[in-house]
Amino acid sequence: MGWMLSGALVLSFVMVDVVWTTLTTQGSGPLTTCITDASRRLSNGLHRLSGGRAFMLPTAPLTIVTLGALWLAALWIGWFLLFSAFPSGLVSGQTGRAADTVERIYYVGFTLSTLGVGDYKPTSDITRLFTVFASFNGLVIVTLVITYALPLVQGAVHRRKLAFTISLLGKTPLDIVRRAADTENTQGFESILQTVTNDLIQSSEQRLAYPVLNLFYCRHRRYSLGLQVAKLDEALSLVAFGFKPGARLHSNAISDLREVIKQYLYRVESRACELDSEVPPVEPSPKYFDGYQLPLLSAKELEETFKCLRNRRMHLLQLVRSEGWNWNDVEGRALDDKMR
Repeated sequence: MGWMLSGALVLSFVMVDVVWTTLTTQGSGPLTTCITDASRRLSNGLHRLSGGRAFMLPTAPLTIVTLGALWLAALWIGWFLLFSAFPSGLVSGQTGRAADTVERIYYVGFTLSTLGVGDYKPTSDITRLFTVFASFNGLVIVTLVITYALPLVQGAVHRRKLAFTISLLGKTPLDIVRRAADTENTQGFESILQTVTNDLIQSSEQRLAYPVLNLFYCRHRRYSLGLQVAKLDEALSLVAFGFKPGARLHSNAISDLREVIKQYLYRVESRACELDSEVPPVEPSPKYFDGYQLPLLSAKELEETFKCLRNRRMHLLQLVRSEGWNWNDVEGRALDDKMR
């Protein structure tokens, strides 16, 4: 009875985790959450130790493979425990001898894979039913693993596309601010913002449904969505609050996008690094803008105004660091766009 109860508990746990992770839009099951968090912490730890991002790049593929392997292993263990509750329920097809422990492990393995070798066979009604259910269970798990991996790859491609679209607005927040202040191309700028808004809503929902997407790291800045979102949000904050009162730009496209970015930041809490009290510096200063003749507040006024954005910018900094970058990459002060 103990074998059967243990097997049922293992199978129930793994199936709940698989169904929760693959067929719902409410994040991951308990096992998947633990594996995802462990992968994130490991990749960030290696990044801190090595000082480069090379170790972060294969994190998502390795996590997906690990999840699939653990699901199959847990399934294998669960069905082995159930078959072990009936020691005489499996026999050799040639000698009629009851299967031992290793042979039961072997039988469960080829049953889950639906190979049906036939050198061992069930002798009781319950083990025959177990064999049928195990075959379907193995087929279902493999199917769900494949159907789970495909939207992850599609989501990663969508994130890269969106990040690249944002990068076209400018290499730095200053470039985006200058483009926003260009009164001759206001309509074109707002059209791009509307496109980004729609795509970012989709990415926000995907981030909620598939937390593993946060483990897809990119080699270059322009394809890293967290970095590009932080750059865009800094620019929009300057546009909304950094200009002198009479020169501030107000539009539905800007306010809607800032609200969507807020949703993206808070919808799923990133656990890549702990959120602390550190806030990125308010950059660039008015002197940095002198050559562009933008009607910005003074340095002191700008810093005072941005205090209301403290919590938002803390989350932006966390998001940037979770992808292996730093705030210099947001402000465009890094040396190059290559993997570090």
